[in-house]
Amino acid sequence: MKRLQCPCCEYFTVESNDEVIVDICDVCFWQYDAVAHDQPDRNIGANHISLTQARKNYKEYGVCKQKFKAMVREPLDIEQQYNQN
Repeated sequence: MKRLQCPCCEYFTVESNDEVIVDICDVCFWQYDAVAHDQPDRNIGANHISLTQARKNYKEYGVCKQKFKAMVREPLDIEQQYNQN
């Protein structure tokens, strides 16, 4: 299983072997969205918030949107220092 870095919290929480990834990060609740990742200042895609704003929210609240605070957890050790080799 391939593990990717979440573009919001930057932990390696996204696991997928698929070309189209729709995983939601357990640490920040950001839904992986390649369209939004390419345009981080625009409010587009499934998250209904810009990636730039979600990153600011994560730094301040520990979650991409405050309303999801009860749905997240702390990162696991493997998610903090994942090595794909």
